[in-house]
Amino acid sequence: MLGAGLPSAPTVATANLTLDVSGVGAATELWLRCHRCSFFGPPEHEATSETPAAVKASLRILGGTSTANAGAIPWVDITDATMVLADAERVQGGLKRGGGLYTARMKLTLDGATKARLISGVNLVQFRFNGSDGESNGYRVIDLQFRNAQGQSLATNAVQRTDINAEKVAGRTLTTDVAAGEKLWKAENTLLKSTLVPRQIRAACASCHASDGRDLQYFNYSNNSIVQRSRFHGLTEAQGGQIAAYLRYALRDMAHVAQAAPWNPPYQPGAGLDSKPVTEWSAGAGLDAVLDSPTDAVKALFGKPLDGSALALTQADVDKVMDVNTTLNTREVPLPIQFPDWNSYLPAIHPLDIWPTGADAAGSFEKGATFTADNRRLDPLGTSKKITAWLESHRSATFGDWSHLTPQQRNEIQSLLKPSGFELYAFLGGGRGNHLAKTGLYGSQVGAAQLQKLASPTRVATEPAAFTTNAFIERVVGSALQWNLVQQWEWAQRYGMEGDQRWFIGDYDATAKTWAGRGEKRGWPFNTVSAFFLAPHMVYQQDTDAAGKITREWLLAWETGNKPGSYTRTNAWYQMQVTLNPGAQSDWVNYSVDWPYLTGFDSLLSQTLGDATPAQSTFALMSDIRLLQARIKSAQFVNNNIPLWVPTDTRSIINNRGRFSKAAVVKHLNPINFMEAVSTQATQSSPFRRLDKLQAGLTLKLLNGAFKQFNQLYTATDPAIWRRCDPNNMDLGEADPTAGFSFCLDVTKQPLTLKSPGVYVMASTDYRSTAEQKLQYAVWKAGTLGADPDRVKTLNDWLLRVWP
Repeated sequence: MLGAGLPSAPTVATANLTLDVSGVGAATELWLRCHRCSFFGPPEHEATSETPAAVKASLRILGGTSTANAGAIPWVDITDATMVLADAERVQGGLKRGGGLYTARMKLTLDGATKARLISGVNLVQFRFNGSDGESNGYRVIDLQFRNAQGQSLATNAVQRTDINAEKVAGRTLTTDVAAGEKLWKAENTLLKSTLVPRQIRAACASCHASDGRDLQYFNYSNNSIVQRSRFHGLTEAQGGQIAAYLRYALRDMAHVAQAAPWNPPYQPGAGLDSKPVTEWSAGAGLDAVLDSPTDAVKALFGKPLDGSALALTQADVDKVMDVNTTLNTREVPLPIQFPDWNSYLPAIHPLDIWPTGADAAGSFEKGATFTADNRRLDPLGTSKKITAWLESHRSATFGDWSHLTPQQRNEIQSLLKPSGFELYAFLGGGRGNHLAKTGLYGSQVGAAQLQKLASPTRVATEPAAFTTNAFIERVVGSALQWNLVQQWEWAQRYGMEGDQRWFIGDYDATAKTWAGRGEKRGWPFNTVSAFFLAPHMVYQQDTDAAGKITREWLLAWETGNKPGSYTRTNAWYQMQVTLNPGAQSDWVNYSVDWPYLTGFDSLLSQTLGDATPAQSTFALMSDIRLLQARIKSAQFVNNNIPLWVPTDTRSIINNRGRFSKAAVVKHLNPINFMEAVSTQATQSSPFRRLDKLQAGLTLKLLNGAFKQFNQLYTATDPAIWRRCDPNNMDLGEADPTAGFSFCLDVTKQPLTLKSPGVYVMASTDYRSTAEQKLQYAVWKAGTLGADPDRVKTLNDWLLRVWP
């Protein structure tokens, strides 16, 4: 359902489903799976030639009525109000703007009039793309069925899909269109922003996509989709065809990956992916690998077959996975969350159309700019070009083989890749939730001001909260980080950099001129700002009132009515980074995964969904299971040789290498995070309490596993090598013992508080307890819960050595 996007000229297409007599009588619903059936991006801010569509998609069931006689049959808008969504889609944001899932399953209940139109034979169903919002030019219906009350498909004709490989094969022939298409693909100042905003833009097709267009070839975008997107940007249908001809011919040697599709989320985890060629990894395991059953999600995590049987994990099953000396494969363990689709990688606005051009322009993305007080020049575009040139000049004749690099060369490319994302983030300025400079302007502010100059008062009046200065900062930050991610994907794919992290990530010994690589058999080598930073929780710019009180945070300005959707997308980006950067156990590898943010949003989404309905409780439980996976993977990640504290480093403790060691996560991996916890000010329920609904006593097995992990990591360490907390040190932004970046143990032990006979609680300050209090409490509480006494004793014996 793709078109130029003018609301005055909607795109209409007709599908046919064949029913026999029994099917006509049994049909109760029309079921479909739709990719991007609703709008996701911010509302258009510029003056439009027509009013943007409010509802993206509509359908109507003609049955045996011909299209020529369909005028009296009303269209049904595809919205939360008219469709019955599958539980996962409904509770995680639905079809409202900012919904959590890009592909949604839904059904339309057939009323009497509709059922009366069904016939034995061919039945017609029409879909309409009502028009663009200024960003999207359509949607895709990827499954369609008439179903009975039991959810069984009734149509007798099979779903047919366009054979994109046939289009690729046909495009291997050189024609006169190829040269014209190449010129159009690379030409700047040729495209229009959109059908609704017919203003020329700077960016070329090659600017927002992979420079050679390999993303369109890899993810099997059809010729029609390339043509229609070209029309959306002001080109003719013939010119769109020329671009398609160029891409097919120029990329004729790329392997066809059938699983790759615009709707199949890149890198979606699934069984068997590692056994396929590495070039197929980006295609992911497909939408069908996304789990809907909590029982299946737990089975997948603990390596059990998804066979429909009841959950029956033993302690040995749990211990096998909750082991810091093993490696949980986050590429192959199916997850109960849908990863972002490829369209969500692509910049909504290219940086060249955000920032002023010219060498001396303030905040120039094209030439670089200075925003920092130390007068450092920031040039993320220039750095990207340097990386591409290095990779081009050092690649081997065998695709994806980087074993020929010398230790010095490995250090060279790591030294280019690691700061690249940080440079862009510094260009944008500030940090999560705050991209405002105390003096002068950050790049995000310069870019936002440029966009605001183009804002139409008429458009702004439609939804003022979505057009504030902070909302424009979010547009700028999000688009720049999308550009960054597309660069990384292109490097990974074009140069075969996904096969072995150890080629690009490791430690270089300049004296011995040796390289010690780290990592897993597959993973991105970009230990820098990456996919993680596209989460709404990273992109948002907080709103405050006149008194400085925060009035909006953690979600984008145009998503304020859809926390479940926004939080789900944050969780998806965070989880996806764990799959992309599976870890190489060092200070900087896996930087992009900020584990407290990942686990924090696992918990926050669970709390937001709650237990008000069975469906909400189910998907809250799904988030709890992802939290469990994160706790296990992070425990394995921190099992490294980074010193817990470097006492000879006299700089601020925030710069001490020990801050990247396992000392920094003692508070997160403490078994207290697996149990009920009480302080003098607050009560914490076990985040895994819902799991006992799946298998009685499972939470206790997990608690035992948590003790095993913690003991493996910490109880063999000498108390003398730990840094002791200094309550007067504020280098970490707050008092050392309870600071978020704390990596110390308290100097002395304070007895737990006796709340009532036999019941103890932790001492707290502003609802926060120190590591010492939490460890003591974990030992006491575990005893009351029936945890393995030997594991509890091992921890307690260490505590007695730490605080004799």
